[in-house]
Amino acid sequence: MNKRLLKILITILVSVCVLLEAMLPAYAEGSASVLDLTGMKGINAPPSIDAPSAILMEANTGAILYAKDAYSPYHPASVTKVMTALLTLENCSLDETVTFSYRATHELEEGASSIARTEGEELSVEECLYALLVASANEVAQALAEHVGGSLEQFSQMMTARAKELGCKDTYFANPSGLNDPAHHTTCFDMAMIMRKALQDPTFVKIDSTTSHVIPATNKHKEELGIAMKHKLLLKGDDHYEYAQCGKTGYTSIAGYNLVTTAKKGSMNLICVVLGCKDSNSRYTSTKALFDYGFKEFTLLNIAENDSDFKSNELLAADKSFLSGNLVALSMPQNNYVIVPDGVDFSQLKNELVWRDDASPGDEIATLVYRYRKVKVGEVRLTIAEGESSAYDFLRENTTLSAEIEKDELENPEKPTEAAPIQEKAGGPLLIAIIVLLSLLVLLLIILIILKLRQDGRRKKRRSKHTRRSYHSSRF
Repeated sequence: MNKRLLKILITILVSVCVLLEAMLPAYAEGSASVLDLTGMKGINAPPSIDAPSAILMEANTGAILYAKDAYSPYHPASVTKVMTALLTLENCSLDETVTFSYRATHELEEGASSIARTEGEELSVEECLYALLVASANEVAQALAEHVGGSLEQFSQMMTARAKELGCKDTYFANPSGLNDPAHHTTCFDMAMIMRKALQDPTFVKIDSTTSHVIPATNKHKEELGIAMKHKLLLKGDDHYEYAQCGKTGYTSIAGYNLVTTAKKGSMNLICVVLGCKDSNSRYTSTKALFDYGFKEFTLLNIAENDSDFKSNELLAADKSFLSGNLVALSMPQNNYVIVPDGVDFSQLKNELVWRDDASPGDEIATLVYRYRKVKVGEVRLTIAEGESSAYDFLRENTTLSAEIEKDELENPEKPTEAAPIQEKAGGPLLIAIIVLLSLLVLLLIILIILKLRQDGRRKKRRSKHTRRSYHSSRF
């Protein structure tokens, strides 16, 4: 056996495995399409705002309605705590007890906001979340990080990894609080994606929409502590915004004034992120202007309620080319939307059917994509219905059934023209070629290993015979 050849084959095998892993699709939660309507014709010009970086996103559809330098990195300051809260809710129950360490209560910048917790103090996860989001308490952020991740460093790594899973493109969290760190950064787009995920948790919405709360007495504090939120769009007063739902403020000397806010009107739920503002007032005026623009210029339409071809208990269809002649009922969920310019009727939309691919969820059979003036404005995933209800006729005349149709790919985020899936597609024919090559290499390696074992066995037998002959000749 040529040992050098064997080493070369193993090296090639390892290299191909690494390449294959890099090319396989990443099954991120952010892989659902992120629509971009900023370049759509027929919409009034957006307002001029003071914020240097901003984004307006519709939470139900993920549609970007406005973007200004939204993909450049900025220091997020305390809006970081939205991710800290999300990760805590995903990994803890609310009644767990958090014990504050020396590090959590002492490693803080001078003047950092806190609720004066001390080493050894105990507080429930739920109360910690109120202190985190309402009072922006930094020692609480660090205590939660140690409780969830074991250390501040490990939790920060978890935050960064989770952001990537959600579809974030340029986010690195160095700590759970957002205190000054040159490496700590995110973008308006990434922060909107994080907030979009957080809005799916009712507990987060409940706590983050709370303007005042009372922290109960603890083993270290005999008195209750009242806390209040500083987000002016949520508070009563001149800056109050009628539809504001929840949000988080942020400020440090290197970050400037930041704000993430959600506003809900009817079924439309808007997320606005502004970063790097020069003063506190500009973050509020910029956010209010963008909310007014989004609610005025766009309309959210429920697909199941507006698609006239969606009927119950009637439509069964057969597609022999894809389903081998089996009758199938496709189910359409009730909570999917398209977002269109105000005044546009659902009947003006065009649609096309996109068959599932390797990146699709297991229960998905196809995705129905809707476009207005060639710009993607929404989609709905069709699954095989368990019963005959909610069946969908996916062979109607106005549906495109191109065999080569594929899901949209992410374009340059600075110049998007329509929907852009965060997820990158697999390598197509190249990926198949690599898989075939990998299989052949594995087979060849197995053969070589077998030959090597057989060769070693023969050598062992020859050595054994030679030893016996030498032994007998030495005796006689």
